Parts: sequence; C-alpha cells; structure tokens
Amino acid sequence: MKNLKKSSFTLIELIFAIIIVGIVITSIPMLLTNLSKSQEVTQKERSFFNAFALLNLIQTQEWDENNTVDDNYYKVLTSENGDSELKCLRLGVMELNNSSGANCATDDNQTSIIGPDAGETSVEDYDDIDDFDGYSTTVDDFNISVKVNYMDDSADYSQKNINFISDNLVNHDSNIKFVELNITNKDTHKEIAVLKYFTSNIGAVKIESRSE
Repeated sequence: MKNLKKSSFTLIELIFAIIIVGIVITSIPMLLTNLSKSQEVTQKERSFFNAFALLNLIQTQEWDENNTVDDNYYKVLTSENGDSELKCLRLGVMELNNSSGANCATDDNQTSIIGPDAGETSVEDYDDIDDFDGYSTTVDDFNISVKVNYMDDSADYSQKNINFISDNLVNHDSNIKFVELNITNKDTHKEIAVLKYFTSNIGAVKIESRSE
C-alpha cells in the first residue's frame, strides 16, 4: 500500500509568498499613478490634435473681411489706427496694363471689426480670421474656445530685427491679429493647454491671375 504524502508550504515558502504579495500591493499605487499619467498624456495629445486642426482651419481664412471686397485687386488693406510707419503711402497699380495706379491714401479698404459679420452664424459662413472670435466647440472630453484680438503693431521698423509682445493687445485695429485657443477639461474646466498664434496684414488684397 502506497503512502500518500500531503503537500504543504514550508515556513520559507510562506515567507517568500508574503514578501511577493507585499511587493505587489505596494506597487499598485505606483501602477495606478502611471496609468493616470498615461491617460492624461493621451488626453493632451488628443486635445492638441483637435486644437491644431481648428487652428489650421482658422489660418486658411482671409486675414480680414475686406480682403475679398468685390474685384478690387488694386486696393490695399490698411489699418487706420495701426503704426504710422505702416500707413499706405505708396501708389499701387490698378491693372497690369494700367500705370495710373491708385492712391492708397484715399482709395483703400479699411480693416473690419473683430467678430463674425452680419449673416455669419456658423463656421461654414466664416470667411476671415476674426470671425472665429468667441467660437467654442466640445471634442471628446475637452472644450476648445477661441479668442481673436488686434495686437499692438508699434515697433521701430528701421531695425533689422523687429520684436512684438504677444500679450500687448489693443482695443482698436492694427496690422496684427492675435489668435488664442484655450483647451479645458469638459467636466472639471481645468486648463489643459493654450495655443497662441499671430498673423500680419500683408497689405495687398490679392493678386489677379491671367484667368481672371
């Protein structure tokens, strides 16, 4: 008759088991923390992707509503309250075969006010950068809101390097528009990131092609 041996833990095996369980338990908070950080990074990546997509949409718009006025290709867009050194004082050429030109001091387009223009009630209607001022959208777990302002364009334009202060916003028109995208958590409203972008008025309305 065979003897049946009953298996059991030795004291050493039991101690090792307790140690391993203890290591696992003490590692759980660290694992949860790393998981939380990983989720946070993923959330930020998703929010950046969508914010940059919106910023790219804004960038494709005209600088100003009056950049596309009729077919006045010879006109130059000017900012009445912009830096005096950027005032339109030169003669432009109305057409390629017309040398009479247009006096920018009297025959020009003025920049428009910030915000959507009459009849522009949705993104599909927006046709210039500042139409997005006050626009907001919710994507996944975060909100993206847009602010557009004129930025101070005062500088010493005789210098080789010209510096501007992005936070120096003005309540009148200028030759620089400043766009700010704020990304916040939808539920907690905690700020995730802020994207800042500025773009300058290049003056010319647009170039008439031969086909036009």
